[in-house]
Amino acid sequence: MYFRFCCIALTLLLTPFAASAQGIVESAACQDTPYGFHARCGYVTLPQDYEKPGDGSVAIFFSVIHSASGEKQPDPLVYLVGGPGSSGSQLLQTSFRKYLRAFAGERDIIIIDQRGTGLSDPPLYCREALFRMDEILQSHHREHAELMLEILEDCQQRLKRAGVRFDTYHSDNSARDIVNVLLALDYEQWNLVGVSYGSRLALVMMRDYPQFIRSVILDSVYPPQADIYVDSYYHGERALGVLFKACAKSESCNTRYPDLKEVFYRLYDRLNMAPMMASFSPPRSPPMEIEISGYRLYDWVFSWLYEVGAIQQIPQIIYDLDRGYTRNAVRFGTAYEANMTSLSLGMHYTVQCQEEYGESVYRDYASLLAAHPHLSGYLRYPVEGAATLPRLCEMWMAEARPASVNDPVESDVPALLLSGNFDPITPPHYADMADATLTTSYNFVLPHVGHGVLRSDRCAVDIAVDFINAPLSEPDSSCIARTRAIEFD
Repeated sequence: MYFRFCCIALTLLLTPFAASAQGIVESAACQDTPYGFHARCGYVTLPQDYEKPGDGSVAIFFSVIHSASGEKQPDPLVYLVGGPGSSGSQLLQTSFRKYLRAFAGERDIIIIDQRGTGLSDPPLYCREALFRMDEILQSHHREHAELMLEILEDCQQRLKRAGVRFDTYHSDNSARDIVNVLLALDYEQWNLVGVSYGSRLALVMMRDYPQFIRSVILDSVYPPQADIYVDSYYHGERALGVLFKACAKSESCNTRYPDLKEVFYRLYDRLNMAPMMASFSPPRSPPMEIEISGYRLYDWVFSWLYEVGAIQQIPQIIYDLDRGYTRNAVRFGTAYEANMTSLSLGMHYTVQCQEEYGESVYRDYASLLAAHPHLSGYLRYPVEGAATLPRLCEMWMAEARPASVNDPVESDVPALLLSGNFDPITPPHYADMADATLTTSYNFVLPHVGHGVLRSDRCAVDIAVDFINAPLSEPDSSCIARTRAIEFD
């Protein structure tokens, strides 16, 4: 538990939809304050189970970055990160530098670590994955899912022994936590910016607590009604198609990397038949031997489609691998895999197994394979694949939430929806799904970015600032037509 002091007891009456909850606000040292700004940080202690307030508690960490304006607006901007399982406090500096600063001139910026993440207590991180990262990175693709299941089972058992009530870690409770924290901080109304899973959490808040919300920005939209565990395969193929077309359309890319689509899938098949071994020497660690199968390559490319800087290098990396050069692929790929330890995997799988998994019998993998037969082996490779996911969620012992949690959200709260055309996980189609039941909304696609639109494109930030200033009027989106196509390395 992190050091706390200056306790103030509050009783919060949330909403007609929720019972009263006891909240205790405690100050704490800020871990990371953007240069030139003043911040206030601390914890609000809330029930672990709102239906049984005496059955344990959670402490939710918050950071308030105060606006420097002498005439700031009373409604702050509240940043909801994705995952589920990412930490707002860990991402504060990067997100503030890339886009949150644009809103800080007139409003406080509030970052809240959702229960189970970041500095909130208890944390649901799986340190077992960090301790065995060398095994994960060097695992054969046939062993990968089994190794991850073993690691996650160890994590689940440790958290269970520590008294974690997995059934209380879900979006409804996270939304209620956030409302409690903001009311405890004496805010009466606020604006939300939710990224990826954070957009799903924002939609839950729009559904349950609309009276507190002035406006919402949904970045890389993840609607509750989506079935991400089947959709992601279709969306990955769609995003790859966008990449191949963009390269073919670029004279320089097409000249250096002709027939990129054919080269990629040929390489994918070849590496599945005969994986390539590559040496890798991470800083301050013993040398490793990394196996590059086609499945692993597919996984890496999928992850690289999130970031513009990585997208720019995909054609070169594919061609390098086709010629037997592994250095860049291994460097970028292992960095992606190692980054998983920054995610609260315990929180991630607790939420996803309760809200997203459901019964595997309802998933139409047969149609997926009929459309994309080359993904048959890949479905068995990742830990969230068709063969492993049911075992993972059964082992995690997180029972499914009511089916209604996955209903489309109907709301008249003003909303701005932003999507990236290269996004392999939450594509523009997801924004359209969410938009269909929102009555006051503006839906834009940024054509040359992937996942996390605001961090990737200044045009998106300009649109968002315009929207926040006047959420009942359509924001100026003329900059989209002037955005530049991706320039490939």
